Amino acid sequence: MDRLVELGAVTDARAAAALAELDAPADHDAERSTSELVQVLGGLGLGVLVPTDKVDDPEDEYAELLRAAAACSGGSVLIDDIELVEDEDGEESLHFRRNGRSFWWALDHESTAGLDLTTVLDSFGDLAPGENDPREFFPVAEQGDFAGIWHILVTPDQAHALREEFDLPVDSWGRSGPLDGELPEAPDTLAWYLADDLRYMDEESRSFLDRWLTGMDTALARWRAEHLPADFPFDFSLDSLSALEDLILDRYDSSDAVKAAAADGFVDGAVRYLGETAIRAWPARWSYQHSDVPSLYANVPLIRSNTPQGFEEVNAPLWVFQLLAEEREPGSTAFNMGVVEDAADRYRKALEART
Repeated sequence: MDRLVELGAVTDARAAAALAELDAPADHDAERSTSELVQVLGGLGLGVLVPTDKVDDPEDEYAELLRAAAACSGGSVLIDDIELVEDEDGEESLHFRRNGRSFWWALDHESTAGLDLTTVLDSFGDLAPGENDPREFFPVAEQGDFAGIWHILVTPDQAHALREEFDLPVDSWGRSGPLDGELPEAPDTLAWYLADDLRYMDEESRSFLDRWLTGMDTALARWRAEHLPADFPFDFSLDSLSALEDLILDRYDSSDAVKAAAADGFVDGAVRYLGETAIRAWPARWSYQHSDVPSLYANVPLIRSNTPQGFEEVNAPLWVFQLLAEEREPGSTAFNMGVVEDAADRYRKALEART
């Protein structure tokens, strides 16, 4: 306990109160098992147990979990307006407000009698303080006798100390909180989503996206003049994507061939045209994510659905063309980009069910 105070994880007063509440032994620095240690951390208000067994009332269980996690923040995270929503298709989602802002978790209970652990664990950062508070929720790998997964709210340095000094199997990465604060734009508008994106993007991502959008009309006009046949239906309709597919299939015989040509004028223009077609057809926007770690959606222009993160779908036009060239299935372009439409449709139905 003294070491936790030294680390700044808990105050002297809270440590003393917790010892009394837990009826802890006098030798409170004695070696403890994983189960005992996480129970102590929970008693200190640093941890919350995510249940993994069957629950009788999912809505009550989600509400209890959200409030318990928020309480770990010490008052900086306030959760209310919790509702388990079922839409007209039987799809379920969880709505709650965090510090006045709506959050949604899309849920899947078909394969479990308990909570949707995949969504809960992936989204747990929504319950962490965020802003300038360095604390994150770190899962504890070994659970001992508990029917659940403990999450502790500590800083990365404190998590490291718990691993190294206490042999507590804390994950090496945590889930940090979102940014709070109101944006001047109206919620659920394109302007709001773009402004919210910018808050999370690094400078390199912002710079790329600004250049990409600013040069859009000029680049598309040049692409049309230099690379398209005169009879190409240049109207940004979903029907025009069939003609674009023909051009892609004629030029490239594999995913690698498209990837290798990503910087060429033809593929650059095709990516722009597909993205612009998508945002005209569906509630969606351009985005970009710079990363030094290679991944499918890193360092390529992206299309995101204009939905809360719980419903959000992301696709990369370049990847859609790579898949087309590899599988050679006409009609797949509109289908694969249509995930953003599916996301918007599910969000709309959830809103209607809640209303």
